[in-house]
Parts: sequence; C-alpha cells; structure tokens
Amino acid sequence: MRRKIAAILAADIVGYSRLVNAAEEETVGRLAHFRQAFDELVTAFGGRIVNTVGDAVLAEFQSSVEAVRCAVNLQERAAAESVSCAPGRAMVMRIGINAGDIVENDRGELFGDAVNIAARLEHLAPPGTICISRAVHEQVANKVAVTFQNIGPQQLKNIADPVEAFVIDPSARADADKKRIGFFRRYGPRWRFAAGVAAAGVLAVAVLWIGERLVGHPGPEGTAAKAAPPPGTASLAGIPVAPLNEMRLRQVAAAQDIQLPDNLKILTPAPSVAPAVAKYLGAWGSDDRWNGGGRRAILVVESVDTSGTALGFYAHGPAPNAIMPKRAAGRFTSFVGTISDEGLRFAWGQAKYRFTVAPDDSMWGLWQTAGPQGSFNLTITLNRVR
Repeated sequence: MRRKIAAILAADIVGYSRLVNAAEEETVGRLAHFRQAFDELVTAFGGRIVNTVGDAVLAEFQSSVEAVRCAVNLQERAAAESVSCAPGRAMVMRIGINAGDIVENDRGELFGDAVNIAARLEHLAPPGTICISRAVHEQVANKVAVTFQNIGPQQLKNIADPVEAFVIDPSARADADKKRIGFFRRYGPRWRFAAGVAAAGVLAVAVLWIGERLVGHPGPEGTAAKAAPPPGTASLAGIPVAPLNEMRLRQVAAAQDIQLPDNLKILTPAPSVAPAVAKYLGAWGSDDRWNGGGRRAILVVESVDTSGTALGFYAHGPAPNAIMPKRAAGRFTSFVGTISDEGLRFAWGQAKYRFTVAPDDSMWGLWQTAGPQGSFNLTITLNRVR
C-alpha cells in the first residue's frame, strides 16, 4: 500500500442499459469501439485506466490539467460521432473529476474519498458534460480554455463535508471558432433556483389550470381550439409537437405502479413560443430509477407559453424495499414550472426538481431534497413516451 496525490476521472454512458435493451449486439460492439478511443485518449494525456465495469471507466492522471483536457477531448469526440447516430441511439457520456490523496494497493487499485468523490461528481454531470471539484478547478482555471459553471456546494452520498463543484460544457469552449454539438450552452445547469414565479399573469394561468383539474369545470369558450392536434399535423418552427399517446403512457405507469391523474393532454403552443421551450412538451418515463435504485418517475409537460411557464404533472412510484409504507407510496402532483436555458424547474414541497432535454431527446433529471440525514442530489434519465 502507498499513498499519493492524483487526479481521478470517472465516466459512464448515460442510459446504457436502455441502449443495450433496444439493440444488445450493436450497443456492445459500439461500446468496444468507444472504449478503444477512450483508452487511446487517456494514454495520450498521460493517464492510465484503473478499472472498467460495463460502461463505467475509472482513470488516474498525475495532472489535473491533463485529466480535464482528456475529458474535454473525450466529450468532443463523442459529440462528433453522435451526429450520425439514429435518434435515441447516441452514446452520451458524463464525466466526474476530483483530485486528492488516494491509496494504491499492490494490484494498482485505488481507494479513498478522492476516488468516491469523482464517482459522485460523475452522477451530478448532465449528459455530455464534465463535473469537477473545487480542488481540480483551482489547478486548471487559468490553464484550460473552457467555461466553468459554479454549481455551489454539493452534499454527496457518504461524503461528510459538502464539495463545491463546477460543470464544464465542452461545446462552449472559450477558444472554439467552429460549431460543436452540445446542449449545455442552452440547457445546462447554472443550478441557481429562481426565487419564485412572481408575475401576476403566470399566477393567474396556474390558478385557472389547477382549478379546472380540481373542480372539473370545462374551460372558457374557445378552449377547444387549443386541443392537441391529430398525429403528425402540429408543428412549431419546423419542430413537431407530438400528440400524447395516453394509452402507452398509462401502460408504462401501470407497469411501474405509478398513479396518474384521470385527465391528461398536450396543448399545441402558440406560434410565438420558442422551439427551445416547445420541445419540453410531452411525456417521459423509463425503467430507470432515481440514482439507479430509488423511485421510478414520469414527467408530463402539458402546456408552455412565451414566458417559459410550463404546466404539467410529475409522478413517482413507490420506494423499493421501503420500511414505512405510508411514506413510500407512489404519488403525483401538478406543477407550475419555469423553462429557461437552465432547463425546466419546479418544486414539490421541500424538494426541487430540474429537468433538461438531452440531444437524444431523453430527459435528464435532478432531484434536490433535504431530510434528517442531510441534503441529497439524485439524478435520473427518462425517455420520451411516444
């Protein structure tokens, strides 16, 4: 056993289980090609592969600067290769990097909080981005031409003290003259929750919408003109607005023991609504769970407007292996959220949610919650229900 200081890079493929389930042989073959390119870049930047499990990779670097440069190149290469992929088939990475004191055994395996923090930061990174600790940021801030988004102190699982973290979007590199693929520049997290929706107009819309749900009154005259159009007929600035496949959505919900309200709909947005806002319309769900082992979830965004206000429902299933059934039961709630370049945000009690549409049209979610045992950040990836 020996101790040393090193930079640790942890990476995995977002939604890898879904990709394998849809096309096993193709995905495994693509992963092998992907891994070869990964290994070559790690070696080129002076690192070594420490461990691989499925789609997850752990690498070690002597320099934080080289670790970040390697990560940026990895994400850029992955983004370039995803252009030719069919919708929903792109391999999108998330990467976490930390630097600190670690323990290496005789077999070259690494242990310690520095390794665990890198793995936790990886789970905080939205698809296609890199999440680094302050320890890494202090070493690379003036040496790597990228843009850093400070997301503040993060309470990581099984880590005693909060870790201040930063997110890097390789598509927004400060010295980039060419166009690159990426979504974080428009939808990535600055992770600052808005103080609330204060506009009176927004509040009025929310009250009317929720009142209709609770009382069951029909909308005012002319509401029918806003109903979801027949399949294949609605579009906004060239972006199709898919009608709700309610039967399929309820099948997904029933299979996962998730309750949904009786009435669901998707309203066609006004022509003045920006495509970047309109793309949030629809329903999302999957077999994925919060942090891989928590509740399953369904998100339905029913309407959006030009101000970025979104109305919809969020539902999650029962907690697995729960000791307290009353607290563990599945529930749903209506929400009034806000869509911006930071994604869709809304709150449910003390919990705060942020959902971001990824390049492959999946929905990446962040659930920030606090309890007697501290604050936690949970993540999930949902797929559009068509």
